[in-house]
Amino acid sequence: MQSSTVSVIIPAYNEEAAIGNVLRELTRGGITEKNDNLEIIVINDGSSDHTADIVKEFSQVRLINHRKNKGYGAAIKTGIRESRGDLIVWYDADGQHRPEDLYKLIAKMQEEDLDYCIGIRGGDSYEDRNRRFGKKILKSFLNFVVKEELKDFNSGMRGFKRSVIMPYLSLLPDAFGASTVTTLLMLEQEYYGGEVDITVRKRTGKSSVRQIRDGFRTIGLILQIIVLFQPMRILGKAGLAMCGVGALYGILRAFQWSNGVPILASILIIFGFQLICFGVLSDQISKMRKQEYEKNFIYPK
Repeated sequence: MQSSTVSVIIPAYNEEAAIGNVLRELTRGGITEKNDNLEIIVINDGSSDHTADIVKEFSQVRLINHRKNKGYGAAIKTGIRESRGDLIVWYDADGQHRPEDLYKLIAKMQEEDLDYCIGIRGGDSYEDRNRRFGKKILKSFLNFVVKEELKDFNSGMRGFKRSVIMPYLSLLPDAFGASTVTTLLMLEQEYYGGEVDITVRKRTGKSSVRQIRDGFRTIGLILQIIVLFQPMRILGKAGLAMCGVGALYGILRAFQWSNGVPILASILIIFGFQLICFGVLSDQISKMRKQEYEKNFIYPK
């Protein structure tokens, strides 16, 4: 993996205040000219400011323009499709990330031949106080669903082998949430991954993330991915819980009234059983999709 080419993908939307300094840090010393194995791609996601004009000043950087704003995930997907690297690394355009952390992540992937690697924000990283509560809720929900302790599920600095991330582009959302979805995908498909400690600085400019709206959207995305790959984990458990509640309620009411099982208890049990059956069916479909994926992407003819 030492000779692998690397593509650094930088989505940018109205980042004129930060993008110039970000690219100066990355290209300082002519790194892209001295290293043919590294390319930097900025996806200008329909910015209404001077983001694109600033990027054009850097001859070492490839600029790709979206005519209108499509979203963070859409910009990431465009960058991946247009990239030439064997390794693909995401990097923020708002000045939060440090070049030394980027190179550390790339080195770890190459030295250990990782399928993916996630930058874990340390305690010395800047954190917006207004987002702490929302992130804790999302993290707790995600840890409960996947039953695994995740240190940093939505870090914006992460790398993938091209062959690993390409088949899943259609599953990535166009808007916010691509980082969370890829974390789940890598875990669900049991790819060989790693982590590196990074330090995040205070961003330059104003964030376009809307906490409440994007938070609920992320929860929906988490459920979609889990149901897609492990449907019984959600549907099966929900069905069993509903059957259990219905049975308990029915027994208690039957003893209390001595006139049979109440209608509500029957409805809960029937609906719970239907959820379990639907989960079994979905699980079979999920396994068929996984077999088809392995046939077409992992073990092609």
